[in-house]
Amino acid sequence: MSCGGASQNFRLLDGFVGWDVADCGGLTGLALDEAAGLRLAQEKADKNPSDCLAADAFTPLSIVLAYMLPPRLARGCGRCDWFLVHKTRLMRHDCCTPGFLPAWSDRCDQRLLSDAVAVAARGHRVAVSDAQAKRIWIWEGDGQRLIGSINTERLTADLECDRYDSDRRLVRPRPMAFTTWGELLVADLDTNSIWRFGSIGEVRGKLKLALPSAADRGSIKYLAVSDDCSIWVVTGYDNRSLELWQASREDSQFKQASIKKLQESFKPTGLKAADDEIGFCIDQCGPEGLPVTRCFGWDGEPTEKPIAPPGLPRLNQQGQLLTRALDSGIPRCRWHRVRLDAEVPSGTNLEIALATSEPDSSGAEPPPQGNSQHESGWEDFKPGVPHHLDWQVAPFGVLDFLIDQPPGRLLYVRLRLKGNGNASPVVRRVRLDFPRVSSLENLPSVYRDNPEAEDFTERFLTLFDASLSDLDRAIERAPALLDPEGVPAEVLPWLGSFLDLVFDPAWKPELRRRILRALPDLYRRRGTISGLSDTIKIIFDVTPAIQELATERAWGSVARREGPAHPNTARLGSVRLFGKSRARFRLNTSALGRAPLKSYGNPDLDPLLAQAFRLRVLVPPLAVTSANARRSLEQLVVSQKPAHTTATVRFGGDGFLLGDKSAVGVDTIFGALPPPVVGKSGNVRLGHMSVLRRGRRGPASGIRLGETSVVGVQTIAA
Repeated sequence: MSCGGASQNFRLLDGFVGWDVADCGGLTGLALDEAAGLRLAQEKADKNPSDCLAADAFTPLSIVLAYMLPPRLARGCGRCDWFLVHKTRLMRHDCCTPGFLPAWSDRCDQRLLSDAVAVAARGHRVAVSDAQAKRIWIWEGDGQRLIGSINTERLTADLECDRYDSDRRLVRPRPMAFTTWGELLVADLDTNSIWRFGSIGEVRGKLKLALPSAADRGSIKYLAVSDDCSIWVVTGYDNRSLELWQASREDSQFKQASIKKLQESFKPTGLKAADDEIGFCIDQCGPEGLPVTRCFGWDGEPTEKPIAPPGLPRLNQQGQLLTRALDSGIPRCRWHRVRLDAEVPSGTNLEIALATSEPDSSGAEPPPQGNSQHESGWEDFKPGVPHHLDWQVAPFGVLDFLIDQPPGRLLYVRLRLKGNGNASPVVRRVRLDFPRVSSLENLPSVYRDNPEAEDFTERFLTLFDASLSDLDRAIERAPALLDPEGVPAEVLPWLGSFLDLVFDPAWKPELRRRILRALPDLYRRRGTISGLSDTIKIIFDVTPAIQELATERAWGSVARREGPAHPNTARLGSVRLFGKSRARFRLNTSALGRAPLKSYGNPDLDPLLAQAFRLRVLVPPLAVTSANARRSLEQLVVSQKPAHTTATVRFGGDGFLLGDKSAVGVDTIFGALPPPVVGKSGNVRLGHMSVLRRGRRGPASGIRLGETSVVGVQTIAA
């Protein structure tokens, strides 16, 4: 039940705050965090309908077939590779040619089978169970080479041949499955146990994992092993009473598993439908590589007979929920309104009833008030605490109505769900408002002189109050629609449209939410180095190094001593001066072939405009590897940089290999440059093989190991 501060005006019943169950029967969805809602449970013959079911008892056959195959069918290692057994034939299908009608071939059959009833495959290994020969054959190379056989008659009486009726029709084929660790598991249908065999058929005993007996839960119908080494078993009396079990090799017994866990452990098999008499339908490669569903008989021949998908388990046709006393904390409280978030499909019915009461003198709930005239058809369900005449039953099909009950501190709620066995009403939430407050409070007291007129006016005004309340609630919740953390993933593009943002289809919802949170701050810093760096870091999860080339000029300027200070004022011996004659061709000063011809710009501004408005974005190695990601990063830089600038993106390489051409300590030295000697050697010319060191008063430059510089990201080798 919902709870809050000292002043409360409503109660909630749902899967998140609880249903306050006093008694229920025939329902499911009562567990906490059950977002699906309250609904009719699956029909179960050995359960009393008045018992509460916390979850659905059975797994639909359509879910099982989507991830686990029937015993006579197995998947090979190829995309279109299937194995099928029928009487004396082992057939394989691996045709993927678009436009070609697939056919089953028995070219891998070794002509050893008498009456094949089950097949298992993993990789290129295939095992077939022969009921008449009482053997299990094991082949390698997709059925090309026989490597072992198992004589099932010599094991024990528990592992006899599969049972047949008088028409020699197979009743219970024995499921088999290969494990990821190289063993073959074979189900024992009589004792609901599993035998283990080695790769060539050697007996390794029974699996030490306990399953419920066949009498309690039905026999094993499906058996499979997932890639995480978990063993999965499906038991049941028929296809409408299937139960899912899962265990690891370290467990001592099987435990009931959920459908969600099954879907996480297996990939879809591609089987769409299966009928024990007609055949099965599987996905095959069709024209243009698109999957096409084709149907075959159990003999491998295409069939035109329709194969209906497996039906869902039967549902209970009745279900009831009785709540405990909901305490308003207000003596003689006038309960106001009931609102249901529910769906009522055609052929179903939902009934809600309420009754108020006061606690006894000790503050305890009142005792049951009897039920001398219980409704017909609900004799198997408990009547609840209130008397049967005290219940207020809501009109048929109404999900929002006023509570017309005497004042009372306590409120009881009864939900009754009816279905046709195939569909069920769903109740996600019940909201109960109290105390009654209407616009009548704002009218003169003359409208309350007559009790009957007061009651009518109050109920009449409540119609308008309900509409106004819904509008007020929508206004209150409007800020939540702009919260990137709270809205569904489908709403995020709509939020981005308010900020002129178009999401990349490859961005995941978590990244989109992170961008929306940071976008207001990034817009304020758009066009700055920090803004561009943070944008790249948020989207690509990498910290780039961004260089403004104008701040890294390698020359200085001569300034007057008494003039204003210049940022690039040169000191003798520390930097080189900018050469105007080398920046652009000038008559009488520039050498031929040493300076470019330029017909634009002011020659006097060349020292200031050289390398101006240019950025270089350096990305560390292995940070953005794919070609699409690199293109996306380049487009992002273009969209976020100032319009008057030019930016280039450089991606780090794979580094260098020690021992290929360099040996540390042999021909590699990390140290200072040797002192230059100009003119000492006739073969050395300045600018080709000599490096001028900095002067005694010049600033330090270059790479210093052990400081904050990162080689390849924040350093330049010039």
